[in-house]
Amino acid sequence: MTKTRMIQAIRIGTGVLILSAASALAVTSEPVVVDCDTRLPRWATVFSNTVPLALGWDSSTTKAELAIVGMGGSFVTNFTQATPSYDWRAFDGAAPRADDVYDLTLTLYTAGNQVAAVQNARLAVLTGAFGQTVVDADSGGRGWGKVRGDTVIPYRPAFADGAAGAAAAQLVIDKTGGPLQTCTFADAAGYYGWKLMNSVWGIGEFTLSLTFPGTAAAPLTAVLTRQASGTVVNIR
Repeated sequence: MTKTRMIQAIRIGTGVLILSAASALAVTSEPVVVDCDTRLPRWATVFSNTVPLALGWDSSTTKAELAIVGMGGSFVTNFTQATPSYDWRAFDGAAPRADDVYDLTLTLYTAGNQVAAVQNARLAVLTGAFGQTVVDADSGGRGWGKVRGDTVIPYRPAFADGAAGAAAAQLVIDKTGGPLQTCTFADAAGYYGWKLMNSVWGIGEFTLSLTFPGTAAAPLTAVLTRQASGTVVNIR
């Protein structure tokens, strides 16, 4: 047997790619397939409660501010000295209690307190990415058309025939007798955090329409209902 050098690709957390060289005894080594398409939703999905964030610090940076905003709350921290990375604890425990989408904004400043750069990212924490998840495959069941609180909506071209090669996506939320909201995404795949709790949406019926501009794909639609919390009793 001959001693060869294999390059191992390890994907952790939110798409941080670590390449390391390792020695191994083998006659041949299978090629390692690495998903390098950062546009896929997997790269925006959190798979551990601690997420390593690269802060992009350079010689012109003297301080930085990291703002993390989710549907369930927000968090801001400041750095006053060179800090190349930061470990963000996305949730407590081994698994999250609820789904959420977080918008991360890193603002880097120079010595003159001028903005040197602004970096943005969006990460989704999904309960289904941890442990065993029970899936109700009956799409005609009573629970499929209902929403209770803050909801994570995934979007990607694979959902629609004819959307291959899409460069962007658009989601329209239309409440019957209420507000209409159009969300335009600069990427074609990702997650959107639909905040229902303590918002203007209230209860009622919602029509969601997902489209991929610039493609021939037909709109994907769904009708969801949010009922008042508690027990509803009909008296005749």
